[in-house]
Amino acid sequence: MLKPIPSSFQEHFLHHIRETVMWNSRSEPQQWCFWWRFHPQNRHQTNTQVAKQIRKSLNGGFHSPNMSATLAAVIGKIQDTLADEMTADGVDLQGLRRERGWSPKTPEDRYPWQVIYDWLWTCKFPREGWSWANQLATCGVEELQMNPLNPQSRKLDLGDIPSPEGSLKAGETYYLTATLPESGYLLLLNRSQETSKDNQMTTICLSPSQAFQPNPRCQAHQPLHIPDVKALASSLRFTEVGEEYFLAILTETPLALSWVRPDGEPRDIEVDERRLQEIFKELGKQWQGKLFYKRFQVREG
Repeated sequence: MLKPIPSSFQEHFLHHIRETVMWNSRSEPQQWCFWWRFHPQNRHQTNTQVAKQIRKSLNGGFHSPNMSATLAAVIGKIQDTLADEMTADGVDLQGLRRERGWSPKTPEDRYPWQVIYDWLWTCKFPREGWSWANQLATCGVEELQMNPLNPQSRKLDLGDIPSPEGSLKAGETYYLTATLPESGYLLLLNRSQETSKDNQMTTICLSPSQAFQPNPRCQAHQPLHIPDVKALASSLRFTEVGEEYFLAILTETPLALSWVRPDGEPRDIEVDERRLQEIFKELGKQWQGKLFYKRFQVREG
């Protein structure tokens, strides 16, 4: 059976949900219907437009008049598999049981597939996004490099690059270089695990931020420095012994994050659970996110 092959972070998530819902379906049209109808790039596509995508994926082996019945079968399988989770999130399942020929009467009315789509990308994906990101991220051995900063100069010293296995010294100053294979916008999160505080975890957003990287636009294979020369901070300095985990997410367009504003408080960059879900809600509006991670051990200086 010909099935979709995921190529991005968001598509891997969608692929997992499709496998969960459609595990016992041998219908290729239903497999592709699920994929294209709930794909993050298709929120504003009509069923007729989606039917054309299905037809193309099946080399002409699908016809638009079959779209309604195929989509209804897919929605039925979603209900059978995910109804309890959707109900727990406050989704009214009556919205999935529209009579044939029903159409929205008010701006708030939604088709059954829209109810599912919105839940999938604004509830489930944001809730599970951090876990998925960690599973799918590629180790950025070359892409993410931590470099000692010359304390006598604001100029970044590119000549002293540690080995990928190198550790960091507590209290020393560093800058991070992100050299990514594609152009886009960099979301860079740093999660610290402090051994002196019962392994307490703290997550901050380095990019975009006024403090470390106000301009997250990066060009393919061109280094982007954290902190940037136009940032308010002059270096990265880790004061606690423990692990520093960096997750870099490259997006096609910049993320609209509520706390990232020109008039915002520069120190307000800690990411709690609410902000983490906001990040992945924004990521759920795109479909070509690329992921890289790297870990550093901070030791006594």
